[in-house]
Amino acid sequence: MLIVNDEHRLRAGIKSLSKRCSYCSKPLKEYPLIMNDDAGFHVFHAACAAALAIDIQVDLCTFFNPPAPYHQFFVLTTGESERNDEQGGICAINGS
Repeated sequence: MLIVNDEHRLRAGIKSLSKRCSYCSKPLKEYPLIMNDDAGFHVFHAACAAALAIDIQVDLCTFFNPPAPYHQFFVLTTGESERNDEQGGICAINGS
């Protein structure tokens, strides 16, 4: 949820800007702010939310494409490739 003014902040349940950012722990003293949509209640500076999103993307990329000498543990496939494998097509895991 994007919070750009005091009205948005109050509707989001944030009573004051003295609450701290869940990413950098600095006070939320200016707008825009981002609030997560999960069950937990986390509010971020816009720049911190962008940095967190990039961190997550980098972690996922490294997880699915690890640098040498490490090997890939998981391969994401579509349902079509799984059907091909069942019919004697190419294995999505080892390419055989």
